[in-house]
Amino acid sequence: MGRKTSITYMKEILEKYKKEKGGEMSSYLLEPTRKQIKEACLWLLDRRKEKYDERILERFFKFKEGENKMYAIERVKGDKFKPIVNFLTGETKSTTPANLELISWLIDFKPRPLSIYLGSISKEEEIIQRYDQSKRQLAHLKKEMGITEIPETKVIQENNKSITIISQINPSLKITTIVSL
Repeated sequence: MGRKTSITYMKEILEKYKKEKGGEMSSYLLEPTRKQIKEACLWLLDRRKEKYDERILERFFKFKEGENKMYAIERVKGDKFKPIVNFLTGETKSTTPANLELISWLIDFKPRPLSIYLGSISKEEEIIQRYDQSKRQLAHLKKEMGITEIPETKVIQENNKSITIISQINPSLKITTIVSL
């Protein structure tokens, strides 16, 4: 997977939305309207409170200090949600960072926000790192316990009548055996 950017963040959020149609919030987001997005925000307000979610909501809704967030969201005009509807329905190809972060919160995209996403690694990279780490640990254990490697054997040619196998018996002495049957 390539380098993570704000563009890949936007694409991954949109892919998750299209794949899951809002996931837990599909009843609001399957065919989103401004009113449904607002209702989804109200419904999630006290339910989805991860580490950076408060900041995401403050950035989008611009809450005043000490203001009741539920009432503040209820008072927001539906036009504020129109760009989100347009983006989710494909009418526009991009949206503002604040809108994108709200969408990430609505569909529970992780990692969020963008700053955390940029510092994260992909699932594939994580698997590769774990594999490499396990391989190093296994090599260390084998060395500690004095276990020698079993020769690597590969089938290099096979057909209906014969098979050719190559086996590296001792890599340090560069002894290789090729057997055809």
